[in-house]
Amino acid sequence: MTTFNTTKDLDAIKAYANVCFQCGVCMGGCPVARVNDRFHPRRLIRELAIGSSEDVLKGETIWLCAQCHICSETCPQGIGIPDLIIGLRNFAINIGVLPPESFVKNVKQLVETGRLVPPSSRIEQLRDRLGLGRIEQAAAEEVQHLITNTKFKKLVNSKRENQ
Repeated sequence: MTTFNTTKDLDAIKAYANVCFQCGVCMGGCPVARVNDRFHPRRLIRELAIGSSEDVLKGETIWLCAQCHICSETCPQGIGIPDLIIGLRNFAINIGVLPPESFVKNVKQLVETGRLVPPSSRIEQLRDRLGLGRIEQAAAEEVQHLITNTKFKKLVNSKRENQ
């Protein structure tokens, strides 16, 4: 795992992106790319490699990644796209680019419920009918502890208030 987390890392991120030979394997398993045509890991890497880092940092693409790491598992070059995206997110925040409201909304949902997608009543009914039982309550307190200790919640809220 490669870690990028300072504003000095943009050149390292670009160099890391240059290792990609654009085979497209990352797209094959990406659950976000399947449902959202705005997210395209291969295109993101290409834009970084050809020097469009400002567009990448100001766009929404880096905020759409679900951090599932499927692309990392399948990449023949061993490019850790999720790690690269975390580095880009950190860099974007450090230069004052805020995540889109949809990302912040998802984080708030996670903090409040411990889940990005709480089970609907329909899902609960279906589980009951199939004899699967209820889905256990999520550990929202643990998520809140993590968000608070990483200062993410404070960072997002304070930057949005200053806009």
